Amino acid sequence: MTKKTLLAAGGMVLAAAVGAYLYLGVDLSPHEEYVDEPEVAGADTVPAPPSAYGIPLDGFELERAQVKPGSTFSDLLAPHGIGAATVDSLVRAAAPVFNVNQIRAGHPIAFIYTDDTARTPAYFVYESDPVDHVVFDLRGLTARLEKRPVHTEEKSISLAVTGALWNDLVDAGATPALAAKLSQVFAWTVDFYRIQKGDRFTMVYRENSVDGQPYGEPELLGVRYEGTDTCEAFLFREDKENGGYYDAKGKSLRKAFLQAPLKYSRISSGFTMRRFHPVQKRWKAHLGTDYAAPYGTPILATGDGTVERAGYSAGNGNYVKLRHNGTYETQYLHMRKILVKQGQRVTQGQVIGEVGSTGLATGPHVCYRFWKNGAQVDPRREVLPSAEPLAAAEMPAFGRVRDGLMQRLDQAEEKAKRPNVATF
Repeated sequence: MTKKTLLAAGGMVLAAAVGAYLYLGVDLSPHEEYVDEPEVAGADTVPAPPSAYGIPLDGFELERAQVKPGSTFSDLLAPHGIGAATVDSLVRAAAPVFNVNQIRAGHPIAFIYTDDTARTPAYFVYESDPVDHVVFDLRGLTARLEKRPVHTEEKSISLAVTGALWNDLVDAGATPALAAKLSQVFAWTVDFYRIQKGDRFTMVYRENSVDGQPYGEPELLGVRYEGTDTCEAFLFREDKENGGYYDAKGKSLRKAFLQAPLKYSRISSGFTMRRFHPVQKRWKAHLGTDYAAPYGTPILATGDGTVERAGYSAGNGNYVKLRHNGTYETQYLHMRKILVKQGQRVTQGQVIGEVGSTGLATGPHVCYRFWKNGAQVDPRREVLPSAEPLAAAEMPAFGRVRDGLMQRLDQAEEKAKRPNVATF
């Protein structure tokens, strides 16, 4: 065979090989030998057995109930075949951690039985609150105090007032406890009866939860109110125990007097030198502020003081008058019930009576009167004294806390005002 013929034949073999690779999928790459790799254990997909109160329930059955009124520890256990001797042993075992006489009606309880035909009670659990619960081992005759984990989370809310502030807060995700906390923080600086539609509240707070449910009172860290004026409050603690709310300049928000003697109501009549009296049907001065509220609404002392008089008169109905110092006095009229006595010392925010309509009144309300140096004045127009501001030595630490909270308030407000844009 000639050299030319050999080259042609070789070219045909190469072309055939390339064609086979491209069109028939023949693998012409170097072969790799199979290596038996060790098996990797997969993740265990078998769920852990359920548990309750720290007790694995595999082989047990759980039954929940509530303490009925009048029930004792013995009453709860006796229907389950637990005799007096066993009860006595459990009472003594629990004594270092829990007094069984403190069992209260309405609290959750649970029995854990063996999951068999005998259905023997193995554990009894009493829940003191959402965190603390006492586990009684009915077989080992022991008792221990257990706690559910408490989760703490920092949250923020920013909302524009559309109607009733309470409803707006709840609709925005605030708990009733947080709404009450807001009213307490701004009780001295914001007149909640003058809030207008479109005013804005922004809050940064910490909330505890147990099993996804709010637990205890939230801690309001910083709050901003934007209305006719802007008011801010920042929680600052000089130490681990004591703390207070201050404005951006370190001045205390606490005043000598609350803005109003009720937490939630409306002003039905203001301080004026000329008002048509609804009962006497004539024009006369009204030297007080009327706050309309349902019967029984708690009436609060607006400042620390002493009960100067507590009694009844034809015009005032049941009333209380407090002397706060040599300058200021306050009076609360038309009470349904008086809850303090003459000469008693009271503190700011203490409940001193209940809203009623005694005396010359057409409906339930409290008429709040305010004296300064012996003359009746409109407290809503007075510049009231404040508590002491922060000391100069505390200002650097306060400034760091304030600046951090301001940034978080700004972020919460910006997020709330940002329009939601749908994405597809």
